[in-house]
Amino acid sequence: MKSGNSKVEPKVTSRSSVHDVQHKKHLVSSLLPVVGIGASAGGLQALEAFCSNLPLHNGFAFIVVSHQQPRHISLLPDLLAGFTKIPVIAAEDGMPLKKDHIFVCPPGKNLAVFHRRIYLMDRTDHETMRMPINFFFHSLAEDVKEMSVGIILSGTGTDGTLGLKAIKSASGMAMVQDPVTAKFDGMPKSAIARGDVDFVLPVEKMGQQLLQYFDAPCFNNFQTLEPAEMLAATEPLQKIFILLRNRTGHDLSAYKPTTVNRRISRRMNIHHIQTMNAYVQFLQENPVEIDKLFKELLINVTNFFRDEPAFAALKNIALPKLFENKPDNYEMRVWVPGCSTGEEAYSLAILFKEYNETHGKTYSFQIFATDLDESSIIQAREGLYPSGIETDVLPDRLTRYFEREDSQYRIAKEIRDTVIFATQNLLQDPPFTRIDLISCRNLLIYLDGELQKKIFPHFHYTLKPGGLLFLGTSESIGNFDHLFSVVDKKSKIYQRKDIQAGLPTSKPRLLPTSAKNAPSMEHKSHKLDSQPGQIARQIEKLLLERYAPVCIIIDEHGRIIYIHGHTGNYLEPAQGQPNWNIIEMAREGLRVPLATSLRKVQKKGDMEIINSGIKVKTNNGFETIDLKLVRLLEPEALQDLFLVSFHPHHKDAGSQTGEPAVFPILINKNDKEQLAHELLSTKKSLRATIEELETSNEELKSTNEELQSANEELQSSNEELETSKEEMQSLNEELNTINSELQTKVDALSKINDDMQNLLNSTNIATIFLDNNLKIRRFTKSAINIVHLINSDIGRPLGDLASSLKYAHLIDDAKAVLQTLIYKDTEVQSTNGAWYLLRILPYRTAENMIDGLVITFIDIDRLKKAEQAALDASMASAIVNTVSNPLLVLDENLSIITANPAFHKTFNPSHEDLTGQSFFTINRSAWDSDQLRGHLYKTLNSNTPFDAFNYTCECPVIGKKHLTLNGRLLQQSSTNARRILLAIEDVERDNP
Repeated sequence: MKSGNSKVEPKVTSRSSVHDVQHKKHLVSSLLPVVGIGASAGGLQALEAFCSNLPLHNGFAFIVVSHQQPRHISLLPDLLAGFTKIPVIAAEDGMPLKKDHIFVCPPGKNLAVFHRRIYLMDRTDHETMRMPINFFFHSLAEDVKEMSVGIILSGTGTDGTLGLKAIKSASGMAMVQDPVTAKFDGMPKSAIARGDVDFVLPVEKMGQQLLQYFDAPCFNNFQTLEPAEMLAATEPLQKIFILLRNRTGHDLSAYKPTTVNRRISRRMNIHHIQTMNAYVQFLQENPVEIDKLFKELLINVTNFFRDEPAFAALKNIALPKLFENKPDNYEMRVWVPGCSTGEEAYSLAILFKEYNETHGKTYSFQIFATDLDESSIIQAREGLYPSGIETDVLPDRLTRYFEREDSQYRIAKEIRDTVIFATQNLLQDPPFTRIDLISCRNLLIYLDGELQKKIFPHFHYTLKPGGLLFLGTSESIGNFDHLFSVVDKKSKIYQRKDIQAGLPTSKPRLLPTSAKNAPSMEHKSHKLDSQPGQIARQIEKLLLERYAPVCIIIDEHGRIIYIHGHTGNYLEPAQGQPNWNIIEMAREGLRVPLATSLRKVQKKGDMEIINSGIKVKTNNGFETIDLKLVRLLEPEALQDLFLVSFHPHHKDAGSQTGEPAVFPILINKNDKEQLAHELLSTKKSLRATIEELETSNEELKSTNEELQSANEELQSSNEELETSKEEMQSLNEELNTINSELQTKVDALSKINDDMQNLLNSTNIATIFLDNNLKIRRFTKSAINIVHLINSDIGRPLGDLASSLKYAHLIDDAKAVLQTLIYKDTEVQSTNGAWYLLRILPYRTAENMIDGLVITFIDIDRLKKAEQAALDASMASAIVNTVSNPLLVLDENLSIITANPAFHKTFNPSHEDLTGQSFFTINRSAWDSDQLRGHLYKTLNSNTPFDAFNYTCECPVIGKKHLTLNGRLLQQSSTNARRILLAIEDVERDNP
């Protein structure tokens, strides 16, 4: 996302451009950081110190919410205004947030932020305890998200603790006053104990920390990058996933990219790290930061009875369905994956308890609640929550199912005993079986689609037939409606369908086994091998800080990491390939106690084990030493390593000689004591070895049972795979059949398309198909002569193309037809004079949907010319009929085509039909004259007119007449037919 100027330039005309500008406007307003400050007792002094150290132009909007009695006249705005030049305003309803302003919540009101505006609400009567800071922080997190900051100052109680958790969950920043500097440290300590705090500072340093946090380059880059751009640096991101997996044993690469980038960017801001590569280096040098990043990526967002309507639907609709036809002694099994700190699991336990009491039932129930985050599981087992839960839990439930401890609430024992918490990986660890209800709410939304496709078959396998699945309001079963049916769509409650779908095999990439089950040797050896120089420096520093005789640093598998001093008397390389295992290199007499001590310190967790009086065979005889093995706890880089030190007995120093080692001869009392001591030591070693062997046998038995169980599961899975193979073969055959049918249909459609194309071209009607945006979809060949089209013009707007039409309203008419759905007909002419009938019709699909336009151009040029010729003929006929002199029109054969009324009056008073008769045969061949015939043929053949041809006609009707004849050739352009117009004048009538 890129912020920018909100002004719309005149050239921005497309819909997408307008959308981009509006989007930029939204970004400008959304980039305003909002700092929420909560304070109670002793908060005035802290607020004064905070305001005194704020820069004038800081770019933040501050909102102060404090504990004040209703109807109390607050002087807080005036008091704070005396300590800063930043405007301090009493908050009012609907007031927009502004940067470089401080807004103070009035007493007795709950303040909320919605679309960057302040809204004040009256507190309800049922609230057992006022928690205005929690209410405000929750609202701030929902509206401002990663641009939100929560600050808790001096005060008593726990108000603000849960609100800070909500801000952290929205990728915001949490800051708390150092309890040492707070007048009342209850609220700061409560927030710190919850673990959702980024900075613990004196109030005087908070302003500077705010500026540094939001000025971080990576924060600004994150705010302006598109999701695709955020993933550009995939290499450092993958390295972070590797470090997380090596440290925790969990692969989080299946989380949604936007979530991962937001959380990583937040951690970079906190440490003022500018690049992803630098953050990778920081993680390698500070393993504790990996733990913090891991915890933050898990997004522990939960509270009691989250989304109350959904829990009401579960109680009133789902539970009666679940308990239907169940015996009274039935045990209900419930699984809550991703339980976080346990609120959801306890909420379900309370619902089941209430259902039993309401319906008089004695059903027992067992709830299994699991999560990746071991620290969250520890909190859930504790069952201790801040008093802020009063806003989520009804008063009667608080009284019935919780016990008050100071300013906190502990879940009642009867509810606690029904929930079992465990650390579990959702896919890789074995799933629970025979479950009646799975409640997995607001976990799937953080995972990508591929991972979700693996989870739903697991849920189906885990549930009993008819079991229920309860999801979050933003989640759904997607395309797995063949596995689940809908019970309540709005509340996202689904029921397992009774179909066979075996446990799907999971892929190691998705969510590997937990850290304590994963092989730790690879992890630790990688950690040690990747930083040998740093490890060596840490060890040298450690040895300098304490007195260290000859000693060796080893890992839990006995691999030597570091050697201090001369160890030749105690270790020697074994034969064969080099082996740096201390057990293999130990000299005679040292191997057994060393191996026993190492196993004991690993198994029992002892911090220090000492073996006294060990006889070690050296090159010069035997040496008595004390073996000491110590587990290292610090520095952090050396955690889980062991220090093995050798302490020789000085009294035995004189007993060693330079003589060759031989079997000792019992010659005195001291030798007998030495042998007795060696025998006792050997007996102890043997006894320890026997105990270790017995323990190993028990472990092997347990492992054997697990392997047998796993073998049965594998056999079952194998049978399911065989069945799946047969089903896949059957499905493959069906797909082949369907493919053949589809190929036949494709061939038929191709032939129909060819027929249609030939039909369109054979009609010689120019046709253009447009989509709803008036872009070219298809056209016929005839259309090329009218609109200058080529094949690459498909997809271009029609208005961008030139045409040969003398018609400027084509696009306007097309838009009108698309809007009104009334077809348009009009006659248009091209630049070369050709005429077309333009017809614009809506394009209707088989579903009677409008999907564009069809424009046709029908060639009516001949019709137009015929109309013109008819018009011309009509005009000529009117002229001929109007002339008073006799007129005749003759064809090429000198037959009469037409005669005007004057001719009929003079020479044909009986009005005999003369059409088609030869001119030389009428009036008893009165006009048959060779000279006249010659003039007429000459006019036809050479277009030579004749004038004032005197002709004497003896007509039976009128007798003998002296006439003057005039002839002209008539040429018809449409038919190229030749006609003669013959005019007859009566000389005697004109000259009396």
